[in-house]
Amino acid sequence: MSNTSLTPELAKLTSELAAGFAQSQKVVSANARIRLFYQNPEATDLFRQVNEYGEQLRNKHMAGMAPSEEEIAKFDSLRQNVVDNDVCRGFLEARQELDELLSTVHQYLCIAIEKGEAPTDEEVAESMQQQMSGCSCGGGCHGDCEDCDSDCAHKHDGEHECCGGHGEGHECCGGHGEGHECKCGKH
Repeated sequence: MSNTSLTPELAKLTSELAAGFAQSQKVVSANARIRLFYQNPEATDLFRQVNEYGEQLRNKHMAGMAPSEEEIAKFDSLRQNVVDNDVCRGFLEARQELDELLSTVHQYLCIAIEKGEAPTDEEVAESMQQQMSGCSCGGGCHGDCEDCDSDCAHKHDGEHECCGGHGEGHECCGGHGEGHECKCGKH
């Protein structure tokens, strides 16, 4: 099977990385908890109930009808049943661990591609902190307004795409929404 987006060298490196992760104790443990969940009819039924009822409430809300206090209480009760079930809780924790693992690997790869070299652990930690503040991998000022360019994909509160959302005291832009002007001078 050939993947046209990967050179043979990149395919080999990717395969080695994937094999290493698949064999790591953290991944093996998370996968065991996920399998345990799927093999437990009580746990999967609790999960199905809360998801189905949550979907009903979302549909009601999207139709412009507010859920009643009784409906909200029922949903909260169903959700609590999931949280109180050890197998369900293990499944949720395992999925979160795997999602965090994949997110971290993604950050390493994004930064390596952008920089042309492997990032330091500190660079990845900083990038992930910025991502939690609304920044994303790829293009832009990466938290440093000196690097701001027209390809910046970072957002403040999801409203515009000029700067990295550096929080208090940042100088990249002069506002949000209407009348916004980037101060980096590169737009």
